[in-house]
Amino acid sequence: MRLKSALAGATLAAIPGALLGLFLSTLNPWFLDEPGTWLLLALVLPACLGALLGLAKKLWMRPWAPLVPAGLFVASVLFPKPGPTPTQLLVVGIDGATFDRIDAMELPALERLAEDGSRGTLLSMEPMFSPLLWTTMATGKPPRDHGIHGFDVHADDARVPRFWDIAEHEGRSLGIYKWLVTYPPRELDGFLVPAWLAPTPETHPPELSFVKELELANRMKRQRIEARGGWRLALDGIPRGLRLSTLREVAAWKLHERRARPDDDERFVALNLLRGRIDRDVFVHALHEHDPDVATFTYYATDGLGHRFWHQLDQPEDPLSEAYIQADALLGEFIDQVGPDCAIVVVSDHGFKALDAGKVFVQPKTERLKERLGEVQVSRLGAKLTVAGDVPAIEVALAELVDESGAPFYTWERIDEQTLGLTLSDETRRDLDGTVGGEPVEDYVSLTDRKYTGDHDERGVIYLRAAGVEPGSTIDGELLDVAPTLLQLIGIRPAQDLPGRSLLPSEDLRGPWSRDDLVDTLVWPDAAEGGVDQAALEALGYIER
Repeated sequence: MRLKSALAGATLAAIPGALLGLFLSTLNPWFLDEPGTWLLLALVLPACLGALLGLAKKLWMRPWAPLVPAGLFVASVLFPKPGPTPTQLLVVGIDGATFDRIDAMELPALERLAEDGSRGTLLSMEPMFSPLLWTTMATGKPPRDHGIHGFDVHADDARVPRFWDIAEHEGRSLGIYKWLVTYPPRELDGFLVPAWLAPTPETHPPELSFVKELELANRMKRQRIEARGGWRLALDGIPRGLRLSTLREVAAWKLHERRARPDDDERFVALNLLRGRIDRDVFVHALHEHDPDVATFTYYATDGLGHRFWHQLDQPEDPLSEAYIQADALLGEFIDQVGPDCAIVVVSDHGFKALDAGKVFVQPKTERLKERLGEVQVSRLGAKLTVAGDVPAIEVALAELVDESGAPFYTWERIDEQTLGLTLSDETRRDLDGTVGGEPVEDYVSLTDRKYTGDHDERGVIYLRAAGVEPGSTIDGELLDVAPTLLQLIGIRPAQDLPGRSLLPSEDLRGPWSRDDLVDTLVWPDAAEGGVDQAALEALGYIER
């Protein structure tokens, strides 16, 4: 009798977890990606408690009753997932990806793309700042034409349309996930989630904003997440794609964070890799929910970790290799989601290399120089600064920034008519004594601990799998070639004023002279005051106060 009551109690206690699992699988077919974890937490543990506590002492059940929760569990695990989407073009960006790293690792998805299609070097351009470069690829125009020069920019600052704007105008639906300079998100046929520069969590549709709230919360020391509740954000995410394995990893990290109080580097690595998992979950779900004709997904951990951990490439603990492995795993899943007929393009905005070790003892700060120069944008990359604005006026102001001996504090060169590249005249000073333009040197430079050991390199990567592309072939190009190639892949003739060329083997047929006036038809929502996410720029080392 005791055995029967224990069995009845276990059965009753297991049914809620089995029902919940089936319900969550109907909301999100990818949720139960770790059925063993769900079986243990939601069925086995409650069943054991039910049996021990005698939850059904006076209840008699049929012998087959335990099959009910077991059947519900099996049904939830086997709940069918959607088949491949009808996506015509998938563009996957891997920020800062370089063949120097790719060719030294086993990355099956990238190897599969190279075997099925083409791969080659995609040459970047100066200045190698990501917002400028991703906009150059998206528009097919150089910065002097598209107007994006620094970090403090919004989507409506672009003076020419991106390839997806043209695709939408030609009747294609869109799924744009974290391409830079897409904030504020505008309404479109599909979905749009802005990238890491966005200062607020708006997305289109609004139901996806939880993913940006999570991202912003981690940079704002959880102020936003405490106001709304981290678990509530997670629950918001389950119907939008979050998987059990991702929630388990997030919970494990939060527990570790409270117990071990990890340092800044460990936290930076963990959050970048967790963000990759969350972004994968949300993108795959949105891909199937909206069935866009043109979809993009951009992965940034390879760049962020490359700046900090390039020097650890030959060490046992190698965060950057983890990022490449994760990027490749995500790519492999995306390839399977879109099916064999989808054209797939993988690009990086630049490559990566080691900083000039043994030379730089100080690194330039950005914010006091920005205040001194006035209406300019100042960004840092390694030991180099880029200043965008009124170049002649900037050069006059820089000439006044001399040290106590009267020697120039900076040397500079013109990158284009709106941008200067600055370096310190003395990059090896070992102290912060002296003045700059009558102000303390420490306002303009800081002693470096070599925290940032990787630097951008001009040799990026491109992979292309599409009809007509010879398997195993080599393809080389420049950033300006990306937009014409993408447009041709979806059957739209590039405009004649695009300076780049299509990298497809078929003839590069051109359409109208220009489509620049299309940008005037785009309707933008109001952007939040405060520009861009300054915390993200500081974390990546692009600005220093």
